[in-house]
Amino acid sequence: MDFMNKRRAECRGFRMQLEDAAGAAQSAKELSELLASAPAGLKEHAIACADCRAAAENILAARALLAVLPSYATTAGPWFAPRVMAAIAARKAELSRAADTWTFLPKLAARLTWASSIALLLASAWLYQKPPTMAAATTTAKSVATDIAGDPVVDPATPSNADDEFLPSLAEKQHR
Repeated sequence: MDFMNKRRAECRGFRMQLEDAAGAAQSAKELSELLASAPAGLKEHAIACADCRAAAENILAARALLAVLPSYATTAGPWFAPRVMAAIAARKAELSRAADTWTFLPKLAARLTWASSIALLLASAWLYQKPPTMAAATTTAKSVATDIAGDPVVDPATPSNADDEFLPSLAEKQHR
């Protein structure tokens, strides 16, 4: 087990050093050219480990494919930087507008709280000072049904108490 862990650590170190060596030797097209410019420890490990040789070949193949692709970083036009800066400024302004829209809400909530508190206080003071005769008058007044002209409507189907033959009152029962 210890041998396997040691070998994995060596392979990990080899691959990291290989990346650094491949970055330094940009014109290496073959593994032998890459290992020629690499430290002695890399050469020995590449000879002993088949997996690391395959990893080195993969790194070289990837670098060769990427070298064929055109690089747009060096062909940026003269207006590239101003366009990028304008896009950044526009996004920043958009975000600040969105933030500014919500900053008035706490102020509005505080004012609304004060206004509703004052309205509630005034309404309760007005109800407390309301004269009791006015309240009693509204509860004792009976509503009378009227017709369109304003005359009271009398319902002939409702019998008066004097003509009540079916339900005599208790006072009448005591007199009989």
